[in-house]
Amino acid sequence: MMSSHNLMTKRVLDLSPLLLLIALMIVFAVVDPRVVSSQSLINIVAQATPIAVLALGALIVLLTGGIDLAAGVGVAFCAVLIASLVDAGFGLPASLAIGLAVMVFVGFINGVVIALLKIPPFVTTLAAMVVLQGTTLAVASKGVLMLKDPVLRFVGIERTFGMPHVVFATLMIILGAGVLMRMTRFGLRTYALGSDASAAELAGIPVTRHTIMIYAVSGLFVFLTAVVMISRVPVVTPNIGGTTLLLDAIAATVLGGTSIFGGRGTVWGTVTGALIVSLLTTALRIFGTDPSSLELYKGAIIMAALLADTGMTLAKARLMEPAR
Repeated sequence: MMSSHNLMTKRVLDLSPLLLLIALMIVFAVVDPRVVSSQSLINIVAQATPIAVLALGALIVLLTGGIDLAAGVGVAFCAVLIASLVDAGFGLPASLAIGLAVMVFVGFINGVVIALLKIPPFVTTLAAMVVLQGTTLAVASKGVLMLKDPVLRFVGIERTFGMPHVVFATLMIILGAGVLMRMTRFGLRTYALGSDASAAELAGIPVTRHTIMIYAVSGLFVFLTAVVMISRVPVVTPNIGGTTLLLDAIAATVLGGTSIFGGRGTVWGTVTGALIVSLLTTALRIFGTDPSSLELYKGAIIMAALLADTGMTLAKARLMEPAR
């Protein structure tokens, strides 16, 4: 059993994403109060919505030690596909249904290649990213598409009590993800698979089938992210989402305490990580940072988060060792 001191240390480590968010807000409040003004905080939360939704999909994959490099480009492809279908007269409900089916199918194919053909997730999803990138350019024949659907405008742009409706919609997605990961067989099996795949298989978990399901569910979150994006930005181009959004999502999951080695991570930690990424991006812009340098800083943040993740993994392993 862990001593009371070790137990307290473990709880502090578990709360580290939230503590980091609070610390950053205090620092920015001192350096430049504009970063944490009421309107700025509302914008930070709104800008964090697509990051949080895509990061939830990344969380599910990372819990098993995998990765989905195609997710960012998948958002762009799905957004362009939905916009093109609406522009062609399919109507929003039918276009959303087709977009959902296509992205779940893409995730399903990735899962099949990874689970059955045993091709590493990095290679599989990198290939899928290239295919989706080319397909996006082919589908976006008009280059720029405008979505003026009133339902999307209501969800993404209109506000209640000053808060964009997309925030409330994202909260529903977050709650759904929390239920999925903590109160369903899918979530429990995902954590078990990430902790020890061999033990999970011995326990009767269908590892191959569940791995395929994981990437299919990742496709679902790619679709949800695309819907959030096109509701907030009615001008749809092949550049929507992409690598920038993927970097933000991965940074959010790791900053939120998700281990790249699998088996550890939470929905609420991931959401906190998305808020941290959005806060940092907003602060850098307010400070007048060159836009071309934003990706450099984000890359540095991811690297620092990976190093911190390794340190936390080692620290928690030591805490779990029995006292001598």
